[in-house]
Amino acid sequence: MADRDPDNSSRAITLQRTSLHHPGVAKMRILQGYPNIRGMNMLPPAIALFTAILKQRGHVVGLFDSTDYPNPEDDHFNSDKEKEANLNVRPFDDTLLKVSFIDRDVFDAFEECVQEFQPDLMAMSCTEDMFPIGIRLLERTGHLHIPTLIGGVFPTFAPDLVLSHPEIDMVCIGEGEHVLAELCDRIQRREPYDNIPGLWIKKDGKIRRNPVGPVVDINKNPLLDLSLFHEGRMYRPMQGKVWRMFPLETHRGCPYTCTYCNSPSQQEMYKKETGSNFFRKKSFEKIREEIIHLRDNSRAEAFYFWADTFFAYSDKEFDEFVDMYSEFNIPFWCQTRPETVTYDRVKNLDDVGMFRMAIGIEHGNDEFRKRVLKRNVSNETIITNLKIVNKAKVPFSVNNILGLPYETRELTFDTIELNRHIQADGSNAY
Repeated sequence: MADRDPDNSSRAITLQRTSLHHPGVAKMRILQGYPNIRGMNMLPPAIALFTAILKQRGHVVGLFDSTDYPNPEDDHFNSDKEKEANLNVRPFDDTLLKVSFIDRDVFDAFEECVQEFQPDLMAMSCTEDMFPIGIRLLERTGHLHIPTLIGGVFPTFAPDLVLSHPEIDMVCIGEGEHVLAELCDRIQRREPYDNIPGLWIKKDGKIRRNPVGPVVDINKNPLLDLSLFHEGRMYRPMQGKVWRMFPLETHRGCPYTCTYCNSPSQQEMYKKETGSNFFRKKSFEKIREEIIHLRDNSRAEAFYFWADTFFAYSDKEFDEFVDMYSEFNIPFWCQTRPETVTYDRVKNLDDVGMFRMAIGIEHGNDEFRKRVLKRNVSNETIITNLKIVNKAKVPFSVNNILGLPYETRELTFDTIELNRHIQADGSNAY
């Protein structure tokens, strides 16, 4: 833990500032924020998880999700419909997605929401591309001086940049379950909270950096609480159909060490600071419990199994999963790597409901992929294994990254050439 002068300390928190906006009221009021644009990201499970955790502790929780509002950068932009127009995806009827659309200025709506909810704490989760929208939202309420926490992968690995904004008081480093719960409990009890593991906080003109705490036992997390999301957020287009689709975490972290991914950095951070392993697999008993919960309480029509590499199971574990999921046969999709593919695995999942896969190839040059991306798999293996998916008759898309550091024009065309040898249902380039 170390202190240093921040770029902007005009809103630095002091311990005296921890008093509630509602003296005498026992319950904390936490407003979660999720900056996003239409068609961009599916329902975020972290928000639903935090909602459940905070409600269990007796707190009052609200949500402002900007997905339902017109894009502040372009009123007519919709990510999914843009893909449809560019022939990246099949045409689909977005009627169900639009039931929750709100045609008003998102910044006015956010300010009104904050004024009405009167939060004691604002907690925002955001990705790097949505961070500018998040800041613009918080600028509208900065004059209210509400303690504000921000978390997610981007704030975890760029905390100094995030805390340089005067609208932000605290950053959650790493996993948020323990940090957010402990922060709210301490504020409620009017106790100091500047030493919570995983919390970076502006205090007395400096930034106090607390190392992360142990990893979360994901099998002890409560079931997702989706009650704060609007109805339209329950739906997601895929393969020309709109599904009532929910993310379901099966793994957290990844056993691989790709240089473009955050998981290896999370693994390194937790190993160094706590001696714990960031990569975890959720028990099949817990997964089964969550499937039943989402099926019975949220009318799930499909699942996305939330895992960097869903095939990161031993053969024994894989068979146990297939046996467990055969009880449900609810359509699902997942993502994995080419070298993890076998015919038996793909066919067994197809038999219990898998209707689509996403497979990361990322780059088309063997040497560049191995040296720069730390992916030790050949083009020959990629082409051969993806033909296996074709043989199993399971639709799949492939993911590519363009414009990588050290990449030349010639290397970019190697990626294009590799994709020409793959009979994918869709190709994505990021």
